[in-house]
Amino acid sequence: MAIVLIVLTLCATWLMRSCARMPGEAAQAAAEPALELAKRIVDGISRRLQFRPEVRVDQVTVLQAEMPVLELATVRREFAHQYVWEQQWLGSTKRLHLRGTFAAKAGFDFNEKFYLEIDSDDLSVDFGLPEPRVLGVEIIAYRAEEEEGYWNKLSAEEREQAVNALLASAREAAAKDTGLIAEARRMLDAQIAAAVAESGGQWQPEKEAE
Repeated sequence: MAIVLIVLTLCATWLMRSCARMPGEAAQAAAEPALELAKRIVDGISRRLQFRPEVRVDQVTVLQAEMPVLELATVRREFAHQYVWEQQWLGSTKRLHLRGTFAAKAGFDFNEKFYLEIDSDDLSVDFGLPEPRVLGVEIIAYRAEEEEGYWNKLSAEEREQAVNALLASAREAAAKDTGLIAEARRMLDAQIAAAVAESGGQWQPEKEAE
C-alpha cells in the first residue's frame, strides 16, 4: 500500500508539473513565427537605414534596439530665404538685405521610442514611430546688400549679427514647412514598407491627415 501511494503521488506531481509547463511552452511555440518574422523585417530595415529598432512580440520586448546614430535624416531639401536687418540712430538708417541658399534636413530623433511590434495570433505588423521634425539647417551661400546712413555706419559685429539672424529666420521657416516634414515621413514609410514586404509581412502606414 505504501509503495502504491508513493507511485501515485509521484505520478500526480509529474502530471501537475507537465500541465503547468504546457501553457508556457504553447505560448513560446506560438511566438516563434512572430519572432522569426520580426528578425527578417529588422534585417531589412538594418540594410536600408543602418539601425535596428526595438522588437516587441505581444507587447513584450524580445530584442533591444541598436542605434549607432541618434538622428536619422530621411530627406534633404535646398531652399532660398531672405532677411532684412536694420537699425536707426538719430534719423539715420543702416540696413542689410540678406539673401541666402540653405539646406534643411528632416527626419527622426531616436531619443524617442522607435519600435516594431508583432501580434503572434495573426502576425500583424505595427510600428511605434516618433514624429518627424527638422533636424538641422545650414547656409550654403548668401549675399548681402548694404545701405548705410551718413553717420550710422555698419560694423563687422553688426554684419555678423545679421547673418546669424538670417540663419535663425531660415530655421524658423524650415520648421514651419509642413511639406518637408511630410516628405520625411513618407521616405521612412517607404523604406519600412519595402523591408516588411520582402519579409512576407503586411503593414499599412497610417494615412496622412487631410
